[in-house]
Amino acid sequence: MIAPDPETEPANLKLSLMFDQNALQQLSQLKSNLRSEKDLAQGTVRTTTRRFAFVHLDDGRDAFLPPDETMKVMPGDRVEVQLTTNRKDQLEAQLERLLSSEFTTFVGRYRVKGKAHFVEPDVAQFTRWLFIPPNQRKGFDDGDLIHCKLSRHPFHHEGKAQVTILSAIGKPGEPGVESRYITAKFELPTDWSDKARDQAQAINLTPITADDHQEDLTDRPFVTIDAETTRDMDDAVYLEAREDGWDLWVAIADPSRYIEPGTPLDQAAASRASTVYLLGQSVTMLPAELSHDTFSLVPDQRRPALVCQMHIQPDGTITDYRFSEALIRSHHKLSYTGVTELLDGGDAPVDLPAERVEMLKALHACATARSDYRHQHALMMEDRPDYYFVLNDQKKIERIEKRERTKAHRIVEESMLATNICAGELFTRHPGHGIFSNHVGFRPERLDDAVSLLNEDVPDYEVGDLTALRHFQKLLRDLRVNPDNTPEFESLLPLVQRMLQAASLSADASEHFGLGFPHYATVTSPIRRYHDFYNHRAIKRILREQPAQPPEPALLESLQSQLQKGRQACRQLEQWLACDFVRDKIGSVHTGTIALVNSMGFGVRLDDWGIEGFVRLAKDDVKPAFDSRRLKITHEAQQYQLDQQVHVIIQGVDDERQRVILEVVDEATAERLKAWTDAPASDE
Repeated sequence: MIAPDPETEPANLKLSLMFDQNALQQLSQLKSNLRSEKDLAQGTVRTTTRRFAFVHLDDGRDAFLPPDETMKVMPGDRVEVQLTTNRKDQLEAQLERLLSSEFTTFVGRYRVKGKAHFVEPDVAQFTRWLFIPPNQRKGFDDGDLIHCKLSRHPFHHEGKAQVTILSAIGKPGEPGVESRYITAKFELPTDWSDKARDQAQAINLTPITADDHQEDLTDRPFVTIDAETTRDMDDAVYLEAREDGWDLWVAIADPSRYIEPGTPLDQAAASRASTVYLLGQSVTMLPAELSHDTFSLVPDQRRPALVCQMHIQPDGTITDYRFSEALIRSHHKLSYTGVTELLDGGDAPVDLPAERVEMLKALHACATARSDYRHQHALMMEDRPDYYFVLNDQKKIERIEKRERTKAHRIVEESMLATNICAGELFTRHPGHGIFSNHVGFRPERLDDAVSLLNEDVPDYEVGDLTALRHFQKLLRDLRVNPDNTPEFESLLPLVQRMLQAASLSADASEHFGLGFPHYATVTSPIRRYHDFYNHRAIKRILREQPAQPPEPALLESLQSQLQKGRQACRQLEQWLACDFVRDKIGSVHTGTIALVNSMGFGVRLDDWGIEGFVRLAKDDVKPAFDSRRLKITHEAQQYQLDQQVHVIIQGVDDERQRVILEVVDEATAERLKAWTDAPASDE
């Protein structure tokens, strides 16, 4: 070995480094040139139930992702791809880079296959099992429900993913396992940080006193009207009858009196967005000791409140309103059942004074006037029954009670709607302050469909500009009233209703087409909804003549997302428990209403229980005719469409889809089967 020359070594090292630098620069330039020659694009991965996936490109196109490439990505991954055209003339994607991944935590079933252990993720359009390493196998059995995190992304490991088990949820059939599973699946927070708990405890110890901004209205006999079991009572009403109508006071619990912006409780409430009422469990927006006691308008206790005082004329018109901060005291906790019985001529509770009875009767008259007004000048929602699920000790559905909406429900409903209308009008006059609940009518992509259907079916009907509130109102009102009693009008209503957009939260004032109001902002549930809580602060800033603090777009987006997540969680849990409920009722006959139509069949909402099942018409050798435009399906010369009444038999349960399986039958068959199943059993 020849020893290096100490005289020339530094120079050689310098030359070597220069050479390496130049090589790296050349290599980098080469890579850059190669990338520039490729047709690159970015998009989001959309998996399928089969071995391939698609990349939904940012420009709106979809590119086919072959099976070997699909194994390297997870649903929702943001990726950069090279685009080519395959032999089938499809736009095809080859993965270049993983930009980001939101596939982090998930729930699923523990699976054992030979000596290998996996999790079967509960993720839509995703059918792969993910590997569980030996150090995570903590005595689980096949089928156990678990909560996991993706610990190794397949993109960086030749398509081989790996997971870490975060917690055991339980075994199928265990009491309450369904609720625990749904809570984990939708990441509903059930715990509070130490700082949030400390703040809640401090609020509980704070004496309730008036400040300079509050009026003392404790002498006014406000009452609450809720379900018998309600503990988070966030609204109370009081009314005085006048010769020219009524003065209505609506008092709303005011948690913003004690929770400042940016504090731990405020941050926790904002992240939760709302209380989620799961069957058998509530995931509260605020700690239960606050929502059920400290802030709740419990009887005979002084409570801070935001009060809206309205004057309502005999025809239901709101002619004046005023918001104020106040201290109030609920004089009575009343129930929907008790108030309705009283209004129907029943006896009043022993401790309810005669003047309170008269006030309740006047409240009913005022609510009726408001309802009539909305019938004429706005839009009324369909008056559908509520269904109350009674759970047993095993957290399963024991029975389902069908409950019609009562006079007491309408009193509360009209009072809250009137208050929210006034809040929307106040924010309209003071731009930049509040969060509006907007509804813009038709989805843009369905507006032309709606117009063309109307022109085809009722050519003499003057449609008007359906992007304008007054024309939209007239159409919906005409469809619901059906003045000429024409079958064309009757069939169009459910179609049109499914072309509408969902309501949304916005910092900008806009009409609420769904309710028919020129402006609408909710303030009546601040214990249970964060945007109502936010709006209390906004109204206080207006009352105190403070500058506006418009809500951040990120806050609105987060609230919207969490609200949607909460609704999905409730629906999935109800459907899961409903499937268990009907297992011992297979063969029973029911009537129901078609609520969904697709190319495979139709969904039916059962009249007696309110739960939904599915009638599958498409078989391996039979493909029914499906009209996607009119949402009609034809099978064996029989046509089915939205809102149609049908007779069905419960055939079973699809556990994989958590769906009740139904079979449609004709009326004569339904009557015959029902008579047979209802017949008393023979002694022989």
